[in-house]
Amino acid sequence: MKRRELVIVLLCLLVLSNIATYRFTRFFFSSPAVEIPWEWGQEGLLREVWAILDKKYFQPLDEDKMIQGAIKGMLESLDDPYTAYLSPESMENMMIHTIGSLSGIGVEIIEDEGEILILRVFDGSPAEQAGVRRGDCIVEVEGKSMEGVKLDDAARLLRGPNGTTVNIAVRRGGEKDLLQFTITRAQIDIDTVFARFLEKGVGYIKITNFDQGTGEDFQESLASLEQEGLQGLILDLRDNAGGLLDEAVAVGEIIVPAGEITRVVDREGNVQERYLSSAEPKDYEIVVLVNEYTASAAEIIAGALQDSSKAKLVGMPTYGKATVQHLHYLSDGGGLRYTIAKYLTPRGYDLHQQGLQPDFTVELPTEYYLQYYTLPRQMEQGDSGETVALLQNMLAFLGYPVEITGVFDAATADNLKEFQRKHNLPVTGAMDLATRESFHAALTEKAGEVDKQLKFALDILTAKSLSAHKN
Repeated sequence: MKRRELVIVLLCLLVLSNIATYRFTRFFFSSPAVEIPWEWGQEGLLREVWAILDKKYFQPLDEDKMIQGAIKGMLESLDDPYTAYLSPESMENMMIHTIGSLSGIGVEIIEDEGEILILRVFDGSPAEQAGVRRGDCIVEVEGKSMEGVKLDDAARLLRGPNGTTVNIAVRRGGEKDLLQFTITRAQIDIDTVFARFLEKGVGYIKITNFDQGTGEDFQESLASLEQEGLQGLILDLRDNAGGLLDEAVAVGEIIVPAGEITRVVDREGNVQERYLSSAEPKDYEIVVLVNEYTASAAEIIAGALQDSSKAKLVGMPTYGKATVQHLHYLSDGGGLRYTIAKYLTPRGYDLHQQGLQPDFTVELPTEYYLQYYTLPRQMEQGDSGETVALLQNMLAFLGYPVEITGVFDAATADNLKEFQRKHNLPVTGAMDLATRESFHAALTEKAGEVDKQLKFALDILTAKSLSAHKN
């Protein structure tokens, strides 16, 4: 009896299953595959999917969005972060960094707490001549509020043809009213080479990026130092993310002794091109500063000098980016940047994803990096949290006897008052825009005093501690 009941139950379940399958699938329809020309190959599959969706998808298609998605999917499948599609807007920004010049007012801006903040005013720029300062907040451009405006959009409003004017309104710490400026745009050249003497006979050159003209600027800077009695050179490539291969080679042709600077190889390892230097060896010692953000073209120079045994590398292992990209302009005004080869050092070392190992590993103290942090514009007694602890750490680094508690107490306010008094600021004991800008300047100056990498490079050139250091 029980067996008969079990059979009946199973039959009922089977019937219910068939009914459910019918109900859930009766709204699906099948169609024969779209016939595509055989010569299209795998590309035909993409066209086939597009044709089906274009004719039968239940909503209108956003063709631009779908094309962008298809391109993004193709490029992501390569698992290569350096191969990418660049929108017309991204191309514009990249070309500014690559060419090293633009037409505008001469400021570097960032988004800060939802507002557009001037981070840097270029020397000799129209903005500097008009009286614009670092730390000013841009509130309006041509009467348009900058509230909620994206950073790229704000930058485009400030840029424009040479000789045209732009009206901006800024808010400045310590000023009650907005400051109005009418600025005439001009061609702004972005410097990438900075040179000076650190002490008698010891020169210092920092290259921030390899843009168009970097090689020529380096040649002029080095020649100037040599004419003034250069006896030792520190070449600072820290935080240099690379740039144009041709500009790196141009620098190499000046500073790397006669021989190979780098070689470019294809995916099979075949040498496509060798870049050579014919320069005479320098009659002074060279030390190259590198860190974990030294990459690409900067690694070419560092690697060539290290392989030549004519320079010592000091700092931290480098980033390890040794691929070469080509930029192809596209019909929509954008571009396709894709990897075409990789480069090796003169001795054949492949540093990609490995980096260069410095001859002398020297770490920077944690306090050195405080200069790169940004404090909130407003803080006062009674506040608490991580930003207050950051403020207290900065005060302690600057020599003020403050306890790190994360609480903005009376002692913190008193120390901040002392800082404001020392820097001729309104003595309020609270953080404001003007105080924050003075903090940044003070931290940058103090960081130079604890730059152990730079100090060690100096010691090498003055023969103070080379034998005492163990790597």
